[in-house]
Amino acid sequence: MPSTRRTLLTSVGATGVSVALAGCSLLSRRRGPDEPPPSGVERLPDPGNSARGANGEWSTFGCNAANTREIGDGKAPVDGVTERWRVEVSQLTYQAPVVAGGRVYQPDVDTLRVLDAAEGTELWTAEDVKRVPLLWNDVAYVSTGNAILALEAETGEQLWERKLETPGVVTTPATRAGEQLVCGAGERVVALDPADGTVRWDREDFGQVQDHPAVFMAYWFVITTRAGMVYLLDRDGMGGRRWQLPAEPTAPPSADTDLVYVNCRDGTTYALMDDGISNPTRNWTADSGWADHGIAVADGLVLVANGQELHAVDTEFGDRHWKHDIGDWRHTAPAYGRDTVFVGGDRLRALDPTPGDSPSGGPTLRFEREFAGRVGPGPVLDDGTIYVVARVDDETDALLALE
Repeated sequence: MPSTRRTLLTSVGATGVSVALAGCSLLSRRRGPDEPPPSGVERLPDPGNSARGANGEWSTFGCNAANTREIGDGKAPVDGVTERWRVEVSQLTYQAPVVAGGRVYQPDVDTLRVLDAAEGTELWTAEDVKRVPLLWNDVAYVSTGNAILALEAETGEQLWERKLETPGVVTTPATRAGEQLVCGAGERVVALDPADGTVRWDREDFGQVQDHPAVFMAYWFVITTRAGMVYLLDRDGMGGRRWQLPAEPTAPPSADTDLVYVNCRDGTTYALMDDGISNPTRNWTADSGWADHGIAVADGLVLVANGQELHAVDTEFGDRHWKHDIGDWRHTAPAYGRDTVFVGGDRLRALDPTPGDSPSGGPTLRFEREFAGRVGPGPVLDDGTIYVVARVDDETDALLALE
């Protein structure tokens, strides 16, 4: 968290936080958005640093191994967008794409469609794939529900297949710097060798393991299950901590350098971990509503889109700094880049969450873009482009590339 915000929070405490509880605060009505930083960064994030990004690409569900939904290339469009291309998708397309290596990977009902990021032309497809893949070193690792496939990113050619004979669903894997692939197989957590799919270890947990584990402190895999269990497992599958939450997690977990964040079906976001990993407690809880498609963690804020509003919650204390109406559409999640949060709903919005370096003054609008109807799943960001599914006329949904 920037020192300016830390100083502000220390000085104003709860009084400052309570300024902006409904829609935009009085401060945000008077203040415009801050000038964004210049486009681009001098050095792209280290893919081994799981809390910041993976090669500047949106190569997995939550952008990086920690699922923070924060892009690290600094190229997000912040002054408005124009449409580069659109590709029609099914109205039942409820998952956002991932983007890596100049390709867009869009699950469309039960088919994975792979498109050229520059032009939107279809490069190849994979049948019986309903989930977004993990991309690493030009390989797409996908779940078919009962197996993990490794597909060559350029052609879609199958490199290997690992079937996991167990009741329940095989989930999309996660990785830390490509060391191993960690996925769920029913009530088991399995680690595979990325080169050939060999099982390195597996262990039993309680409840169906959910998609897209997060990496915490560049060491622990954060595993959630439909039974409300949260586990920390090390790279050998040994347990570090576990929590029992009162409701099922609704989306994959997120993590930063201090805490693990889990949003649950009881409408609560839970921050887990206190004093490093020595005390397995709930650090704080926040009434944020429940989010299907992931939460963002960036700039000292947990950002939750609950289908009606976007909530900004302080990462350290759990206080809600503001909430902002986004319209009645649940299939969106915030994305963050260049000091800007992007979110769908009834339109695409780009917001400055901390005008004047103060979260209590936010948010303020940078730009918005309306379509014929709902916006989302997505948005996601890559190389200065926003990718989002939107209703483009009365009966048509499309995946859009906006720049």
